[in-house]
Amino acid sequence: MNFKKLLLYTGVAVTLAACKAQNTTLVEKEVPPAASIDCFPGAYYRKAVTSFDNWSGITGVVVLGQPTVDEDRLDSRTKQPLDNFSVYMGGNSADQELDAGLTWEFSTDASGRKSARRNAWRPFWRAGYWKSAPDSAKYTWHPGDKIQMTIKMAGPKKLRMIIQDMNHPEKRFETNVDASGFTYEAAKQFKRVNAIDQVRNEGKPVQPTKAHVTGAEWLYTTLYRGSKNEEWPMTRARFTDMRCSDATHIRVTATNSSKGAEKIDIFGTPQ
Repeated sequence: MNFKKLLLYTGVAVTLAACKAQNTTLVEKEVPPAASIDCFPGAYYRKAVTSFDNWSGITGVVVLGQPTVDEDRLDSRTKQPLDNFSVYMGGNSADQELDAGLTWEFSTDASGRKSARRNAWRPFWRAGYWKSAPDSAKYTWHPGDKIQMTIKMAGPKKLRMIIQDMNHPEKRFETNVDASGFTYEAAKQFKRVNAIDQVRNEGKPVQPTKAHVTGAEWLYTTLYRGSKNEEWPMTRARFTDMRCSDATHIRVTATNSSKGAEKIDIFGTPQ
């Protein structure tokens, strides 16, 4: 037997049959991310997205940013801002896409009064449909809060979303999401996104705005791999860096590239 065919760490791909013949554990060769990916129009965002490979999820700790709306961009009927904000994770497999994380939302105070405007970060998920966590203080976060966000395989055709407050363990939201395209056998892509979203503008050119969101900081990001959810750091070499609509709107400051740690500020009007 030619052992160059068996040893992945030499950089040579292996075959399952050869591994079984030598009682060797199969370890797949990692697929590198694309050098670039075209932006999908309609929002200002920074996306860090992996290759399609044997990934099974993504997790990280983020300090939540401070959104600022453009008071000159309000809906003529509702008087609500036409820009909104989100920080989330997600994945893509077999042409099914999942977005799940936190969006800037209305909230309800202890007296039961709903806010007149969006004023807090709350969990949401989208997988061909939109759902959100119950509107309660237990599932509500604010700028400066530190949370762990996780999206990972929870079994065939199922993903688990977890939002965990790092300073208050009792504040935790967890749900399973049906995702028929996500199987352990399929190649999967995972992502991390910070965004200024624009109302009724998906797929269209971005609208000029003075809205911005600043102070977000990812303290680390880790990818899960394989059916055992092995942990691999999301280093710069493991993702495509997308700055949309173009890089003039996005400020990224790497703080520890080996841990996938960085600060992200997004500006509708370049600074």
